[in-house]
Amino acid sequence: MRVAIIGAGISGLACAHELERHGIMPDIFEQQRRVGDPFNHVAVVLQILHRPVKDQLKDLRENYHISLRPASVLKKITMHTPKVTGSVYGNLGYLLLRGQSENAVTSQLLKQVKSPVYYNTRGDYEKLAREYDYVVVATGGSEITSILGCWEDVSLNWVMGSTVLGSFDPNAMMMWLNTEYAGNSYAYLTPFNRKSASLVLVASNANREEIGYYWKKFWEVEGFDYKVVSLWDLEHNSGFVYPHQVGNILFVGNSGGFLESFLGFALYSGIVSGVLAARSIARGWDYESCLGQLVANSKYSITLRRLLNRMTNKDFDHLVALLTTPGIKQLVYNTNLDFIKTSAVVLDFVERVKTLWPGKTVTGREKWKREI
Repeated sequence: MRVAIIGAGISGLACAHELERHGIMPDIFEQQRRVGDPFNHVAVVLQILHRPVKDQLKDLRENYHISLRPASVLKKITMHTPKVTGSVYGNLGYLLLRGQSENAVTSQLLKQVKSPVYYNTRGDYEKLAREYDYVVVATGGSEITSILGCWEDVSLNWVMGSTVLGSFDPNAMMMWLNTEYAGNSYAYLTPFNRKSASLVLVASNANREEIGYYWKKFWEVEGFDYKVVSLWDLEHNSGFVYPHQVGNILFVGNSGGFLESFLGFALYSGIVSGVLAARSIARGWDYESCLGQLVANSKYSITLRRLLNRMTNKDFDHLVALLTTPGIKQLVYNTNLDFIKTSAVVLDFVERVKTLWPGKTVTGREKWKREI
């Protein structure tokens, strides 16, 4: 059986690894000259996003045969809104390196794969679909799924990030929610170590011309005094995909809509979708049926994202105050409550109630856009 994989990111390499376990050596086409994001940053795997899975790295190792070394265990999350700051503690997930360093996730996956990777090669999905039995699209983008009519936009964002120097807790993450600079998205800081960290702003409904303004506003409002070592930006969109297979072409990772729309984290779901695509090919399974749990999680995540898109700073104040209230935070973070599903149901109910009261709060971003 001949299989082509377009993209040597986490989903494509996970797919290749699983195919190899079944005796299939795929050809991997990667348009960059090497694997990994061109900039270094620290990704987060949050335990609350994948329940009933309690430990994602253990689950990947035991059920999907993928072994990854985290940079550190996440034990503290501090959330900031304009008027509220609160923290939660526990075994909250993992911090993992992204980029092109030896310990980055993609580099770790590449070491576990034996299949050939053809660098500086942009895979033509139509041509490959004629030459191979199966084609797995793992480009990380929506270009192919959009052309084939499978993609629906959910969240359109622009991201700016940097490596900053300072003093950090390597087991702690900070998040900021403020419509003045992030719209209804967020910003977060994740440490590389005690002296350097990745600081990222995700601005909803922004473009490249606007992200610089929001980045400057972010620093002004929060009063940072970190030293910036590097700076980067990119488009960061999430969507809903259906179906996940068209003919002999399968979609995985971000290309398959497995970028969690709620917070935009995709490492765990991206890897799992790649493995499931490989299993469906090797074992003759129906790919759509294999994706049942991932698709359900994606739908709940989309519900949360669409509800958050309508929240104001006052709403964010209330949300963080609630999530960090003793009793509530133990229930959310220290049990195996399906947070995404439960939150989607609860927030949907709240939004339905709010429609009984007319009126709309204008955000700082909207005021700024009106002025220009």
